[in-house]
Amino acid sequence: MMDDQAEYVIRRALPKDADALFTFGDLLLSESHFLLRSPGERAGSPAEMRLVIERFAVLPSHLLLSAFLGAQVVGEVIVMGGDFQRNRLSGTVGIGMLEAHSGRGLGRKLMREAEAYAKAHDLHRLELTVMETNTRARLLYESMGYVVEGIKRDSLYVDDNFVNEIIMAKLLVD
Repeated sequence: MMDDQAEYVIRRALPKDADALFTFGDLLLSESHFLLRSPGERAGSPAEMRLVIERFAVLPSHLLLSAFLGAQVVGEVIVMGGDFQRNRLSGTVGIGMLEAHSGRGLGRKLMREAEAYAKAHDLHRLELTVMETNTRARLLYESMGYVVEGIKRDSLYVDDNFVNEIIMAKLLVD
């Protein structure tokens, strides 16, 4: 049983965290059907994960934050800022956490950190997609001010079924 008073440490991923992030990614993809990637489609090795961490550290308006419980990574959030002049003020958000740590406010904390980062880097908009079947995540995003902008019909094929993705976004205006 998980301790309800767990002390999560949320911080930028560092190259030295590559092994822990690699292990986290394998666990996350093996237990969740709500993510874009399937098992084996994340970094192929700790060395590849290290390269991802290093790349996020140098790309403008990119963030890879990890939630640690001791030495174990139990959640993460990413922000990927636009790569071009015209979309440079928009960022795409992705979040994932191990099931044993859901329902404890960690997802909300990670999303708040992503938003604070985006504001500090002058992003105007954060956007994401969520599977239509992922009610828990959709409710979290709505509670944080994300609004539905559209639906990508049958955009994913999960467990032998087509799944719609809901496009959601939040404008970061004060």
